[in-house]
Amino acid sequence: MKDEPSVQTSQATSPKALVLYADGGISPQAAGAGVVVQNERGQVVLVTNRTLQRMTNNEAEYHGLLLALEAARRLRARQIEIRLDSEVVVYQMIGKFAVRSAALKPLHRQACALARQFKGVTYCHIPREQNQIANALAGEAVRGRRWR
Repeated sequence: MKDEPSVQTSQATSPKALVLYADGGISPQAAGAGVVVQNERGQVVLVTNRTLQRMTNNEAEYHGLLLALEAARRLRARQIEIRLDSEVVVYQMIGKFAVRSAALKPLHRQACALARQFKGVTYCHIPREQNQIANALAGEAVRGRRWR
């Protein structure tokens, strides 16, 4: 779905650097993406999620990345660090893995185009345990519940 994501903000005024936690999730009926954004002091400045149509897990993970990049752009960040628990997405974005899937190629191109709008982007693979809030937001979106 191309609907506008649900957003919660807290004093998010033109940050220079952000840390974004992103995740995607799926069920047999739907998919979802969730993002948590922190400022340089580690304070949460935005949370958002989006319900998606049925897709593969890797596609949902890319949609989590895209949602994070869109959020950082809206917040006018210059430097961003994106933390994901998907090795596939992280390694494809840094060029360690090739993008061979026809379904992932357009998502990868879109993510690269968005990433070029920032002064600097760092991708970090993190354990699932460190991505629990973004994962929960993605799960809520899968169930059709937009976090507000």
